[in-house]
Amino acid sequence: MHTKKPSMADFETLLDAQLSSYKSGFNPGDRVRGFVTNITHPFVILDVNAKREGLVATADLMQEDGTLSCKVGDSIDVIFAGMKDGAFLFSTNLSSKSMTLDQSISDAFSRQMPIEGRVEKEINGGYEVTVAGQRAFCPFSQISLFRQEGAEYVGQKFPFLVSEYSADDRGPNIIVSRRALLEKERETKRQELVDDLFVGMVATGTVTRIVEFGVFVELGGAEGLIPLKEIAWARNVKPEDVVKVGDRVDVQIKDLDWERNRISLSLRSAQSDPWNDAVARFPQGTTFVGKITKLESFGAFAQLIPGVEGLIHIGKLGNGRRLMSAREAVSEGQELLLKVEGVDLERRRFSLAPVDERVKALNPGELAEGVKVEGIVESIQPFGLFVRLSEEKTGLLHISETDLPKGGNPAAKLERRFPPASKLDVVVKSIEGERISLTLPATWEARGNAANDHGNVSTWMAANKSGSAGFGSLGDAFGNLQV
Repeated sequence: MHTKKPSMADFETLLDAQLSSYKSGFNPGDRVRGFVTNITHPFVILDVNAKREGLVATADLMQEDGTLSCKVGDSIDVIFAGMKDGAFLFSTNLSSKSMTLDQSISDAFSRQMPIEGRVEKEINGGYEVTVAGQRAFCPFSQISLFRQEGAEYVGQKFPFLVSEYSADDRGPNIIVSRRALLEKERETKRQELVDDLFVGMVATGTVTRIVEFGVFVELGGAEGLIPLKEIAWARNVKPEDVVKVGDRVDVQIKDLDWERNRISLSLRSAQSDPWNDAVARFPQGTTFVGKITKLESFGAFAQLIPGVEGLIHIGKLGNGRRLMSAREAVSEGQELLLKVEGVDLERRRFSLAPVDERVKALNPGELAEGVKVEGIVESIQPFGLFVRLSEEKTGLLHISETDLPKGGNPAAKLERRFPPASKLDVVVKSIEGERISLTLPATWEARGNAANDHGNVSTWMAANKSGSAGFGSLGDAFGNLQV
């Protein structure tokens, strides 16, 4: 019977399946079973079902008679200690039944192997920790990667490294550190990041610190910095207004310098570019109300949407009057009705010009259904008009609310009937959250008259509550209805 030879694709599939089951790393103190694949000096090499091989010191496996306690093919239980020359470094299990408590602590100190401890209480300068039945001390600075104080760790168990150990007539003096283990764990993960991270990719990290010049983000083994200019697309945004410590954020890798341990990140680049939205919403000829964000000698910048600004050249300001500075005509924070005169896609620039240099501070009072208000035509779209009602409110007058004839170019017909920046009386048709639907006064009145012509029970009853005519009957009310 003919058997088909496996193809290269079959081998790649099998290899991918095997690699997917491999562990990428371990945490200090993890107990692992490994298989001896080779015996050299000074290390025994282990297969620990990971992407890297494991090493355990040959001396750790020597018996009293000078022979090794294992051979190639044997499985042994070991404890992960850290990284060495790109390989996982392990040591033998410390939990020997014949070992006394003091010996286990002394052995953990001499071998720098993790030992479990329980945080009992907060004391002056740190925490009291019980390890192997003995009282130990962990300074505040050694409980985490970043100095922390408080009772949040009390009652919890962690692996620790014994950083100092001595004994005298008064008993043992033991100082332990969890931070030392976390730094080892971080170094292990850093080796993985060196292989996995590349410039341009988007990674997920945790905000660890907010400083004057940016935000630090922990990427799981290395810390990167988001400079202030990379926090958000908008100008002059404070970091604390965007993120807080502990937030999980997506960031783009902008630069990697492993030799100097510097990773440059961008929060805004990992988000959608508002420029694309602005180009779609503000084509040439569009009018809108924009806020002045920055003044320069050559003109003023105004915001179209958060993160996108356009330039009003100084020659467009002053209503024909020659200015020495844009500050003579406008001020930061001022709102103007503006028109998009040009869009430079290649240089990502909007050119703007004032339509009306007055600050728009309309005050229609409390907006509600049925309220009539004077607005300003802000922009024209094929489906209707956006009408500025106040400094903060804009409503939509849908084309169906006008009496424009069907057919032809709807945007052109709207512009002829309702020129940009012109004043327009409208009535609030409905308010749903931030969405305000408008109609024209004539349309609103026509609807009201149509409803009155058909009559209704409540109107009839209200009209007959008093006076000499008497209340009448419900049957009379229904008799007056026209259907």
